[in-house]
Amino acid sequence: GGGDGFAKRNNALYMGTAVDRLMSLAGDGFVRNIDSKFDQLQLALDEEVTSVEKGIAKFLAPERLTEGNQWRHPVTKQKVDAEKRMVLKEIPTVLTVALSRFKMDYQLMARVKINQKVTVDETIDMSQFLGKGGGEEDEEGAGKAAPRPYDLFAIMMHSGTARGGHYYSYIKSFKDGKWYVFNDAVVRPLEAKEGEDPLELAHGNGKAGTSAYMLMYMDRAKCPKDGEDVIPKGVLKVVEEEDKEWESERAEYERQRRLVCMTVYFNNKEIRIDMDKGVTVGDVLLKALGEGKAKAAAETTANARLRRYEPQMGWAQGELDPSKTLEDCKFARNTSLILETREEGAEWPKIDPNAIPIRLVLATEESIPKILETLQFSDTKGLDVATVMIDKTLPFEKAVEEAAKVLKLEYKEGKQTLMLIDTQKAEILNAAAKGLKERGTEPSLYTMNVSPGVVVYVEEATEFGEGGAPKLRLIEEYDKTVGQINVEFNLVSADTKKGGDDDDNAHVIVSKNKTLKQLKEVMRPVLGLEHVDDFRLKRNRNAEQFKDEAKTLEQLNFMSNQYIYVERGRPLRKGESNIRFYYYDAEEDGKMPFLFQIPVLETRKVSDLMKELLRYLNDAKPNGKGGNRYGLEHMRLREKKKGGPGAIFQSTCKLNRGLKTFRKFRDGDSLVIQKIAKPEVFDKAKNHIVFVLQFERDTDVLHKRKEIIVSRMTTLKDVIPMLIDIAKENNESKTVDVANLGLQKGKLTSATTVSDCVELKWKAMSELKETDRLQTAIGVRSEGTLIFCDLSSSVKSQPPEKKTTGTRRGKSPGSRFKRGSKGTGGFTGVEVRTSSRPSRPERALKIWTNEEKQAEIAKKAQLDAAKKAEAEKGKGAEAGQQKEAGAEKAKDAEQAPSS
Repeated sequence: GGGDGFAKRNNALYMGTAVDRLMSLAGDGFVRNIDSKFDQLQLALDEEVTSVEKGIAKFLAPERLTEGNQWRHPVTKQKVDAEKRMVLKEIPTVLTVALSRFKMDYQLMARVKINQKVTVDETIDMSQFLGKGGGEEDEEGAGKAAPRPYDLFAIMMHSGTARGGHYYSYIKSFKDGKWYVFNDAVVRPLEAKEGEDPLELAHGNGKAGTSAYMLMYMDRAKCPKDGEDVIPKGVLKVVEEEDKEWESERAEYERQRRLVCMTVYFNNKEIRIDMDKGVTVGDVLLKALGEGKAKAAAETTANARLRRYEPQMGWAQGELDPSKTLEDCKFARNTSLILETREEGAEWPKIDPNAIPIRLVLATEESIPKILETLQFSDTKGLDVATVMIDKTLPFEKAVEEAAKVLKLEYKEGKQTLMLIDTQKAEILNAAAKGLKERGTEPSLYTMNVSPGVVVYVEEATEFGEGGAPKLRLIEEYDKTVGQINVEFNLVSADTKKGGDDDDNAHVIVSKNKTLKQLKEVMRPVLGLEHVDDFRLKRNRNAEQFKDEAKTLEQLNFMSNQYIYVERGRPLRKGESNIRFYYYDAEEDGKMPFLFQIPVLETRKVSDLMKELLRYLNDAKPNGKGGNRYGLEHMRLREKKKGGPGAIFQSTCKLNRGLKTFRKFRDGDSLVIQKIAKPEVFDKAKNHIVFVLQFERDTDVLHKRKEIIVSRMTTLKDVIPMLIDIAKENNESKTVDVANLGLQKGKLTSATTVSDCVELKWKAMSELKETDRLQTAIGVRSEGTLIFCDLSSSVKSQPPEKKTTGTRRGKSPGSRFKRGSKGTGGFTGVEVRTSSRPSRPERALKIWTNEEKQAEIAKKAQLDAAKKAEAEKGKGAEAGQQKEAGAEKAKDAEQAPSS
C-alpha cells in the first residue's frame, strides 16, 4: 500500500548499509561481520576533529582492543587482541551527519556544550570512505571506486548552552543555489559581506555561542537538475492537500476565536446571537431587533439601545455606543446584553454610573437557619432576596437607610446592621465603617470595597450590649455553626509593655473564620484595654508579631487550642518591621553601640527615613540613652554585618530596594546609622563604596579598614590622593611615594589577613596607567577591597614556598595506595593516605531498666562518699603531722642556748 511505498522511498533516501567488522589479531584470521543499517553518522569531537571530513575519517578508523579491553574469542574462549571498525557498504542519497556537541562533565556534574570550531565542508567525496575503515585499503578493493561527491544543502544550528537554547536551520535552494535562514515563522536570505563566508557561524568560534549541530549532504548525482521538480509530484500533491486542510482548520479556528456568543434579554425572551468581534454594536442591535420582532422599526435604531446585563443580579450597566466594534467594547467570549426600546419621542431613563446592584437578605429568627444552610452552597435559593441599586459613593449611613427602605424597616441609626458572610469569614460593615471614620476616611460602599451583586445580610437589633453595640443573632449562630477554637493568651498590666506570666492566662472561644482584628475585639474587654491598637499579638514571646489583621484565624493556621502571646504597644502594620539601629563613626574607634529599636515601613524612601531617624534622635529622646548624644547632623544608612557596617542604602530608593538585590525585612533586623560630615545623595549609578587596607611590609602590620566613596568612572589618578591621605593618617612618621605604591584586590567573601597580604603579587603603580579606571586596572568593584603598600620598604616575611612531593607506585608504611597518573610512569604529586592508628572499639548499647538505673546511681553515690571520706581522712592526718612538727620546733627553740 501507500505506507509501504513511503517506507521504501524513505529507506532509499535516508538509510545506508554498513558492516560492523571485528577481526582477531591472534593470527588465526578470524573475522566476524554483522550487517547493519544507519540513518546518520554521529561524530565525537576532540582536538583532532577540525573538519567534518576528518571527523568522518576518525569515526570509521579502526579501534584496537588490547590490554584490559581485550576481546573474548568465540572459538578459543580466550581473551585476545582484536581490531574493530565500521565499513560503509552503501551510502544513502541524503547523508545525515550529527556533531556530538553535548556531553556530561563529571567534574561539574552537569551537561556542557562543546563549542569547538569544526569546519563545515560544503562538499565531501564519500568514495574515499566506501568499503574502508579509516582510509586503509579494504581487501575487497572497494577503495578504487569512482569519485562520489556529496554536497551540503541543510544545516541545523544551535544557539545557546547545554541547559537551554534555540534551534533554527540554514537551507540551500536547489534552484538559485543561495542559502536561506529558516527561523520559526521567519524565512530570509542568509546574508554575508563580500569576501566573507556565509556559513561562518556554522563552523563555531571555539567560544560559547552558535554553531552547527546537524548537517545534511546530498549525492550530487541524484540532485535535481535544472527544470526538474525538486519535490516529486506525488509528494507535492499530498503536501498541497494537507496545506488545504490545515488552512481550512486554521480559518475555522480563527473564526471560533473571534466569535462572541451573546445572550440578549428582551421581553422575557433570551435571543442567542453569535457574531464576529469585528462587527459593530449597531449590527448586533439590528439583528436583535429583527429576531426579537420588536415594535421599533428594524431599519432604525433611534428608539432602541443595548446595555451590558448581569442576569443573576438583574443589573444593567451603561448604554453601549452603536458605532464601536465588539472588540473595542472588550466583549468577553460569553456576554449578556439587555435590549431596551422606547416610544417615539419618549426620553430614556437616566443611568447613574455610580449605582451598583446590592442583593439584600433580611436576617430574622425564622430565616437565620436557612441563611446558614445556604452558605455551604454559595446560593440564595429559598431566601427572600431584594435587589436594589445604590450609589456606591453615598455615605455608609445613607446606604443603610436605602437598604432599610427597600426591606420596609423603620430606619434608625445603629438599629440596622449590614453584614457580609460566607464560609470563610463574617464581616460587620457597620464596625468597618466606624474604623474608617476614626482614621479620617469617609465610609461608603466604594471605600469599603463592596462588590456589585454581593449578598448583604441585614439584621435589625432588638438588644444592645456593652457600649451600645447591638447583639447580632446571625453572628452568634454563625460562630456556633462554623468551627470554633479556643484561644488562650496571657494578661498584660496597664503599666508595662511586656506580657504577663504565662501561668496567669485567659481564654476566649471564637470562630476560626474570625479575622485577627475581630479576635482582638473579643480579647480587648478581657485585657481591660480601651482600643485594639493598644496591644499586639505573637505566636510566642520571641516570634514575629501578626501584621495582617485582615486574615482569618484559619488562614493563620490557628489550631483548635491555640496559645498566643500578648504585648502592649502599637501593632505593626503590613510591611512594617521592628528594626534595631546602631551608631557608627568611621573617624573614631569603629565600635557600633546600640541606639534604639523602632518600627519601620520597608517601602519607605531611604532619604525620608533618615530625616525621620534624625527627628527621632533630636525630639523623641534628646538626652536619654539612644538620643542624639553623638551630635548627629548628617547620616548614611548601612547594613549591619559581623565585621562592621556593610553596604550603603541608596538614598533615592525605597528601603527594601536600596541595595543591589531586593531585601525582605523581618522583626529584629539591624541597620547602622553612620555619621558623616556633610549631606550626600548616595546612588549606586554614580557612587560606589570601596574598602581600603594599608599593609606595611617591613613590619607586617595591616591597618584598620577605611572607606572611600568613588564613582564607576573613577580613575587611579583620582584614588591616589585618597590613599596617600589614608597612609598619613595611619602612620605620620612614614611617607609613601606615589611611584612606589603597590596595589592589589582583596578578598570579597572573607576578612583579609596579614598572611594573605604577604602572599599577594602587587601591581606597581609605575606599571599602571593613571587614566585607567579602578575596576579596569585592579578589578575592584563596588563594595570590594583595595589593598596598598609601599614597595620601596623592606620585606619582613616571605611567602611560603609551595612544594609538590612526588611518590612512586608501591606500598609504604602508613599508606594504603599511591596511584600514578597515566603517562607519568607512575610518578604523581597526589598521595592518598590512611591512618595506621587502630580504630576505637565499639561500645555496646546498654538499655537500662528503672531498677538498674537507680542501683547504678546509688552505687556511684557510695563511691563518691567513700572518696570524699578518704580525702577528709588524709587532710586530718596531714594536719596532725603539721601540728606535731610545730610542737617539736617549739621544744627545740626552748632548749637552745640564748645568745
